[in-house]
Amino acid sequence: MSDIRPAEARDRAAIVEILHHGWHDGHAHLVSPEVLPLRTPACIDDIYGASEDTFYVAEEAGRILGFVAVNGDELTKLFIARHARGSGIAEQLMAFAEARIAEKGFAVARLLCQVGNVPAEKFYARTGWVEEHRRQYPLWMPKGATGHFTAETMCLVKKVGPGPQTAGA
Repeated sequence: MSDIRPAEARDRAAIVEILHHGWHDGHAHLVSPEVLPLRTPACIDDIYGASEDTFYVAEEAGRILGFVAVNGDELTKLFIARHARGSGIAEQLMAFAEARIAEKGFAVARLLCQVGNVPAEKFYARTGWVEEHRRQYPLWMPKGATGHFTAETMCLVKKVGPGPQTAGA
């Protein structure tokens, strides 16, 4: 079992690499081709640097296996290093994030999943998340980028703590 801890400055390069590979593996085929040149490692580093999320990493023997990020009642990111996929790290990080959200007093957690990211959709369903709605959400764009891009995205919810089954309770 890996250790899960708050991300530190020294983890940035590993997080950016995992996020870069994970985004391309799960999302590149689902977005407009004009978006792909904007998802370089430098762009992903900008996304990480601009994030107001709280990141946690799963580490084993000094190697980052994946990370999860939360913000309020939302699980905002869950990415696993290619070499660690299928190892159970995703389940550990998911449970960890759900517990953090519950500890903040939220009865229901939420997350967004791009429609068509089939491995993620199956994982979330298997771990008890249910679709609440779908809509077009804007994609994050780096400074200086032109164009406005959206992706069909589902909002998923899961009861994680006591209280009413409404997000933000």
